[in-house]
Amino acid sequence: MTRSAIELLEGYRSGELSPAEVVDASLARIAALDAELGAMPALCPERARAEAAACERAYHEGLPQGPLAGVPFVVKDLFDSADVPTAYGSPMFAGHTPSADAAVVRNVRDAGAILLGKSQTHEFAWGLTSVNERMGTSHNPWDRTRISGGSSGGSAVALAAGYVPIAIGSDTGGSIRVPSAYCGTVGFKPTFGRFSTEGVWPLAPSLDHPGAMARTPADVGLLLGAMAGCREPSVPPAGLSGRTVGICPDLQLVPLAADVQAAFDDAVRTVVDLGARVQEASMPEAEAIHPAFGVIQRAEAFRTHTVAGLWPARADEYGADVRGRLELGAQVTLRDYLDATLARERARSAMAALLESVDVLLTPVAACSPPPIGEERVQHAGSEREFRDLVMPYTVPHDLLGLPTCAVRAGFDELGIPVGVQFSARLWGDDDALAAARAFADATPDLQGRWPELALAEAESQRRGEHDD
Repeated sequence: MTRSAIELLEGYRSGELSPAEVVDASLARIAALDAELGAMPALCPERARAEAAACERAYHEGLPQGPLAGVPFVVKDLFDSADVPTAYGSPMFAGHTPSADAAVVRNVRDAGAILLGKSQTHEFAWGLTSVNERMGTSHNPWDRTRISGGSSGGSAVALAAGYVPIAIGSDTGGSIRVPSAYCGTVGFKPTFGRFSTEGVWPLAPSLDHPGAMARTPADVGLLLGAMAGCREPSVPPAGLSGRTVGICPDLQLVPLAADVQAAFDDAVRTVVDLGARVQEASMPEAEAIHPAFGVIQRAEAFRTHTVAGLWPARADEYGADVRGRLELGAQVTLRDYLDATLARERARSAMAALLESVDVLLTPVAACSPPPIGEERVQHAGSEREFRDLVMPYTVPHDLLGLPTCAVRAGFDELGIPVGVQFSARLWGDDDALAAARAFADATPDLQGRWPELALAEAESQRRGEHDD
């Protein structure tokens, strides 16, 4: 599935492409590759084929079609999906099958998109690696020994591997943007509150953002409109010319690896070449953001799991990493939470002032390359560091403050794995963030057009050989 959603829709309308054949091809690609990549824990192929056949008949008969009619998609296994197994990444919910779709899933299906199945996630979406020892781990298609990023790892892998052109994810501390950056796809975290979280397992309710993922910014725009229930979603035009792009050294609390820094510097030069003015901006409250986020996330996640009756009654059924985070959540006091909330409000005011002086903000997504699966500590800048501490300072400000943010590919590291940057805008300036990312992507076609086809072809060939035997 190398065509974009926009290209598929054009092909359906012209009769060049068949929704039934496209869905069959997507399912065949999943069957060929997913044993290696681990992106899809649950599929609904019979229903998908039936919906594709009905969609094709409607196209032939000239009947009204939804804005995403016939486009296959996947959704993170954190969102309820009617009649499709939904485990929230946990063995506690193995075999659980909801009777109704989450609100955004329902809207996308109502727009005519065809759900193929659920994409892999970290246990209860609480992690930046998508390493899930009990329910299966997704692998980065650029290097299958490396993490995909999390917790929407399966959605990003499904896109990079060409299963589908669009996918739904969620972002609480970077969970859309990190896997999008590491898999070379596009990930959009909207303004907080733009989309309903009905039918989505909560991690930290004041931080949770359902969002859109795709292979191109234009497809992200289409998906965002469908998620909002728009019958005729529009894609904002690309644009950076004449805009002011902020660069904020205060937010770069962790030094970037040399290859990541090089990609970021190239991104800044591209922005200038597009006619934007780059302006350095200050954020005096930056150092308080990550600690405040940690307290708020742990406290809200602890409440989620206690109210659900899972903690501490079923503590032994959690993976070690999530269990450890819940134990830390139990230690958060009311005073801690109130202090963190005050720090959040101060940071919110500081960010609002920053965004009064620029149109969009450009920042890295992570300071380092994705580590090998199973390694939580990495060598960085001459010392050993926790992987989370090299990523979250760059991603959590946008969640804590609710800013619309779009991650897009900006280069490749020394391993040949994508490096991402993110464009952010003021609250409800979602179109501005997306327009900036689209302009950047349009200006770097050679960079954006590279996909891990050789690695995938090797895996597919190997599976064919096993089948022939």
